[in-house]
Amino acid sequence: MPKKKRYEQRDPSPVESIHERKQRELESQLARVRKKRASYQRKIIGTAVVFFIILIIVCALLPGEDNTASEKWEKPVNSGQAQILQSLQDNFK
Repeated sequence: MPKKKRYEQRDPSPVESIHERKQRELESQLARVRKKRASYQRKIIGTAVVFFIILIIVCALLPGEDNTASEKWEKPVNSGQAQILQSLQDNFK
């Protein structure tokens, strides 16, 4: 059997037991605060990661500044289309 230390052999006084109880309560409160802080930090990091991924997707979907991509969409307009466009412009003036 291991020897008990001298201060452990005597019965704890009421003041010591109150001190020990307060110490345990303080430690449990600190553990709870650390847990909440870690949860909050994970939530912030997760939100930042999701926002960054959405930003990358939106930037990838935006059209580029080069004219080569827009030139292939430009097609010549025939006379019938030109008349329709002109009438639309006249109607919305």
